[in-house]
Amino acid sequence: MNNRRRQTRKDPRESLSLLCCPKYSTPWWWIQDYRFTKNILIFISVGFPYPSKQGGLQTRPDRMNSKPSQYVSNRSKADVDWIQSRLSHYVSQMTWSNEEVVLDFGCGSGHVTKDVLLSHCTNLAKIIALDVQPATVDYAKQTFHHEKIEYMTLNIMERTPQNWEKMFDKIFSFFSFHFVKDCRKFLNTVHCLLKRGGYFLVLGVASIPPFYVWSEMSTMEQWKDYFKDIDKHIPATHLWNNPCGEFIKLAKECGFHPITITSGSAVSFYGSKKGFLDFYESTLPEEIIKQIPKRLLEKFWEDTWLLFLKHGVYCESDGTVFSPYTNFEMYLQSKN
Repeated sequence: MNNRRRQTRKDPRESLSLLCCPKYSTPWWWIQDYRFTKNILIFISVGFPYPSKQGGLQTRPDRMNSKPSQYVSNRSKADVDWIQSRLSHYVSQMTWSNEEVVLDFGCGSGHVTKDVLLSHCTNLAKIIALDVQPATVDYAKQTFHHEKIEYMTLNIMERTPQNWEKMFDKIFSFFSFHFVKDCRKFLNTVHCLLKRGGYFLVLGVASIPPFYVWSEMSTMEQWKDYFKDIDKHIPATHLWNNPCGEFIKLAKECGFHPITITSGSAVSFYGSKKGFLDFYESTLPEEIIKQIPKRLLEKFWEDTWLLFLKHGVYCESDGTVFSPYTNFEMYLQSKN
């Protein structure tokens, strides 16, 4: 009988010291302010968009790391609190009829669809919740099933069922609008799917620290080969000086009345560095993490953490990690 002690694989990130870098951190008074108002302003981003060479946005089924369980378990409650708050604000302004059909674009794990969106939809016939990743949709079906929610794997930038034209009363997108790269085509598609007077609500991000980290890693000798195509994962909104102005103009051209389009500073927080890195790993482009040799993972996570500190992520003495970013809200109504 083999009595040798079983060795467990060590998480390469566990050997990293708990680093703090006030030089690059968000000012402490600013972070305190957001801690006291976290139900309104603090949330965590979901997914990372990328622009094409021609500009704009589009979904890619293979773009993200499909780890829905890891994503959900490490997501801050502040994320859901922010969505609840902003969704309640906008839903109260909408008109509702009987037996409405709602679309959730980029539903991901299904957590927000079932536990947040569903309760805000009155007189509901059903919610059709879409995502481009089959594994994520399977997870949603198993974990967040509800008789009024139909989860589907579908990329509406590539095709939409013919009977969906003018079918939906409302379309929602929580941290998913930035998954697309052809903004004009996407808004035209949404306009085609919405009934006249229907609403389209986006709650998401315009810019987050990982975009800066990825850009810098693409210039570092040890990591540039793994990040050589990273530009396709960084959204146009991260580079635009005035994303709200761009979308106001585009929304009007695509047949919408732009009721509200706004962005602002916010901060998300995590209970520990490990929780922060676990969440980040669950959203890292899959082709990157698969290519990095196991012998280099410890160095990879060390450099990643240092770059996050450089680009505004802050670690408090009790281990809480704060990550500032720029959020994005867009509330449109179809004119015809």
